[in-house]
Amino acid sequence: MELSRNKKIINTILFILLFSSCSFYSLKGSLPTHIKTISISPIINDSSEFGINDQISEIVLDRFVSENILDIADQDIADSRLNITIKKLDDKPYTYSYQSNSIYEQVEEYRIVVHAKIVWYDLTRDELLLESNRSAWGAYGTGLDISNDLIDNDGDGLIDSEDDNEFGSPRESAVRLAMQKLSDDIINQITSTW
Repeated sequence: MELSRNKKIINTILFILLFSSCSFYSLKGSLPTHIKTISISPIINDSSEFGINDQISEIVLDRFVSENILDIADQDIADSRLNITIKKLDDKPYTYSYQSNSIYEQVEEYRIVVHAKIVWYDLTRDELLLESNRSAWGAYGTGLDISNDLIDNDGDGLIDSEDDNEFGSPRESAVRLAMQKLSDDIINQITSTW
């Protein structure tokens, strides 16, 4: 109860500060006015990648909360519902190089592509708001650490120590980066629907 009250006070103060400085911008303004809340269904994983549904679920929830797009609510009281199905995950060689003393190619970079279907329902008016197939990628090299592979692992123009999200084991990091990009894409799809 006390935490909720403190959160309301902090949110009110932030709103006043942002509004008074004329720098307040909300993505809520581009959404249908009757939709204030969203329920995110358990994410379905049709891919062979174990645990990927938990990763995307955590990232999407965090993004909705941090961006203050819609309030998260239980399905029985929410204005809308988001369904996400991870359809498949491709993990394939992406770039090759030739060794000077060999006729064989050597893989330099792999690219993981996560394919998902998103469906957003208006529960108040019982209508489909958005249905879309989306994909996002993350790249990794053949080394042991993604933070020194000299690859732009998420396409943001930064590599290694320049990029604060390039850390950890290569493949798992590439999956995480793809999930973050997919989450961004889902949020952009929802906020650009209107």
